[in-house]
Amino acid sequence: MPDALDLLKTRRSVKPMELAGPAPSAAELDTLITIAARVPDHGKLKPWRFIVFEGEARNAAGDVIAEVFRTDNPEATADQIAFERARLARAPLVIAVVSRAAP
Repeated sequence: MPDALDLLKTRRSVKPMELAGPAPSAAELDTLITIAARVPDHGKLKPWRFIVFEGEARNAAGDVIAEVFRTDNPEATADQIAFERARLARAPLVIAVVSRAAP
């Protein structure tokens, strides 16, 4: 238990611009997602899904993000749209957690 507490006490978030490779290995990623999926679920709904974006998938998702941003913000500048397009490419790996807490 002390190891877990020490880990929690020293955990820090980093800015997306400071993220750098390497990303977790496939085995590490599998472990992380397995652990993350074990959060309390008293209704046994398992309402979450994990979407892993790596490699070219980050850029493809960025194109969609940029298009939605442009549609929602018609006054957006080209720099703002480019910023949104690169949003997922800033990290070597991105995991989206999608949840719907309903049967």
